[in-house]
Amino acid sequence: MEFEALFARVAAEYGLDKHMLAEQAWRESRWDPLAIGASSDMGLMQILPAAWQEWAPKVQVYDPFDPESNLRVAAAYLAFLRGYLPAQVGVAGDYWMLVAYKWGAGNVRDLITRGQGWEQTPQTHREYAISILTGAEARALAAAEPL
Repeated sequence: MEFEALFARVAAEYGLDKHMLAEQAWRESRWDPLAIGASSDMGLMQILPAAWQEWAPKVQVYDPFDPESNLRVAAAYLAFLRGYLPAQVGVAGDYWMLVAYKWGAGNVRDLITRGQGWEQTPQTHREYAISILTGAEARALAAAEPL
């Protein structure tokens, strides 16, 4: 994989799993750093323009189409969600972190505030999180045991 060292380095900096970041980048853009989504999502991790404006200055990056810059913004946001969700919303874990990345932390907060949970989370967002974590597990196994 072309970005393997980048995923490992950024994941280590933010305390994230490198296989999860790699799988998420694949799901988001098929590892295309120049990808533009239907909602103007940008780059490798398909960062929305508003999220880029908020998070890029925090991690001191400037180009959403630079793979490292894009991945750093995504990793910083994921790390934020990992702390925010248990402290402010009352849910924890990689599944919720990924759902919040895709759907928005406010939507997850509103869902939980209404007394709802995983089963009431939109199916597409549940499937997004499940597919990334399942793919990450497969990547980790493949890396540990080459064919």
